[in-house]
Amino acid sequence: MKKSTTWQLLETRWDKGFDKLELEEQQAIALYWLEAETMNGGLNQFFHNSSGDLAPLALAGLKQLNCMQTYTVLHDLMLQIFGEHYPTAQDDRFAFLEAIEAKLGPDYDRNATNFIQDLHEDFMPLVINGLQKLYANQ
Repeated sequence: MKKSTTWQLLETRWDKGFDKLELEEQQAIALYWLEAETMNGGLNQFFHNSSGDLAPLALAGLKQLNCMQTYTVLHDLMLQIFGEHYPTAQDDRFAFLEAIEAKLGPDYDRNATNFIQDLHEDFMPLVINGLQKLYANQ
C-alpha cells in the first residue's frame, strides 16, 4: 500500500513522540491500528496487542468523525468485556480477555469484528481528510 503524503507527515511528526501529537493525530493512529488489527485478526487481536492501549482514543476518534454505528459496536463490546473502566495497559487487559473467552468462547468478538471488517463506516478516508485539514491550517 502506498502511503499518502498526509500519512507520511503524520509519521514524521510521530517520530518526535506520540505525546507531542495533536489529539486528532493520536486518534488517527488509534483508528489506523483499530482497522489494521481488526482486518488482520479481529477485535480480539486489537485488544490483546499493545494497539489496544489506544482503544479509548479510537472510540473518541469514531465519535469525532460521526461514525456512530462503529462507535456503538466498539463501545458496547468494550463495555461487555471490560466494564466501565477500560484497562489501557496491555497486561491489565489479559485477565478480562481470558475471562470473556472462557465464558463466551473464542469468537466472542465475531459480530463486532465482522461489522468493522465489512467497512459499514469506512473511517480511514475520513481520518486522512481530517488530517489534511489539520495540516492545512498549520
